[in-house]
Amino acid sequence: MIFLRKSTDFQVFLVIWAIGHAYPVWADKASGVFTAQQACPAYVSKNKSTNPDNAQVLAGGKYDVIEVIKADNPDWYRVVLPGANPKERWVSAACGQAQLDGGTGNGGDHGGSCNTAGQADSYVLALTWQPAFCEGKPDKAECKITDPKAYQAKHFTLHGLWPNKKSCDTSYGFCGDIKRQKSNFCDYPAVQLDADSTASLAEVMPSVTSGSCLERHEWYKHGTCQANWSMAGYFDLAADLVRQFNDAGAAYFMNRRIGQQVRTEDFVTRVVAVLGTAARDRIKLSCNQGMLVEVQLNLSADLKPSDDLEKLLVNAPPQGKSNCGDTFRVDAIGQ
Repeated sequence: MIFLRKSTDFQVFLVIWAIGHAYPVWADKASGVFTAQQACPAYVSKNKSTNPDNAQVLAGGKYDVIEVIKADNPDWYRVVLPGANPKERWVSAACGQAQLDGGTGNGGDHGGSCNTAGQADSYVLALTWQPAFCEGKPDKAECKITDPKAYQAKHFTLHGLWPNKKSCDTSYGFCGDIKRQKSNFCDYPAVQLDADSTASLAEVMPSVTSGSCLERHEWYKHGTCQANWSMAGYFDLAADLVRQFNDAGAAYFMNRRIGQQVRTEDFVTRVVAVLGTAARDRIKLSCNQGMLVEVQLNLSADLKPSDDLEKLLVNAPPQGKSNCGDTFRVDAIGQ
């Protein structure tokens, strides 16, 4: 009898242990799509940061969601990552935006406070090194441009200028009539710009001329959440900030080292030398497959046209950690 009771107790323990490990009791089943806004690690175990194959979600990638932590205010999603082993991986909600079946996810409105314009407490300027981005997205229309003399071959391009509200994390967005992300960026209404603004934006954002419609998504998700500028004013300001960053030595640094492996610290030091010491804690670099893909800069909330980028960094909140390691490769266009 004693042996039977102990055996039964042990069996019950094993069942509870198996359930807890196979399907965490704090995770809710979910279905939907997670759209990554930056490259981020995809963990087998988020608590232990286990990632044996260094798998990542990639900026712009869409992944099926199967579980969520804290469904009312998500902080982690379990997604299906094709090619990974195992393919079920945990990704931080801060890495992107989810649209879950039933309307939940970190794209929600948090009672309206996260889709009300004019409440930004900082901004994020996101810039892309297009050649490296296209390694992971070769089917994008702008990635068909392989001319080594093209602007995007030698300069950082505009991903977006994002009003940020700390209490909403990445959920601050869609402050206009459109409240949800479209499955295809070209399903948004076209942006209306005059000839000068169109030409200015087209230079720094390849999607404008290639027809992939990124500029539409950026306006309806992010641009509608600022209350200071018209559509043209918003894009004119974003384009000016991109040019300031390139002119601060970032483009020169990259051009001199195309195809080479470079020290991450050397790149950051070059930026800091021109944009000031505040830049060091306000810059985040995102790499994929050992290549620099994106740079994000935190800017103060009081930015206005003609402001110097250096000034905007001083009073901005710190950025998150970069994932590039000690070195990264500068990718060439068309490779």
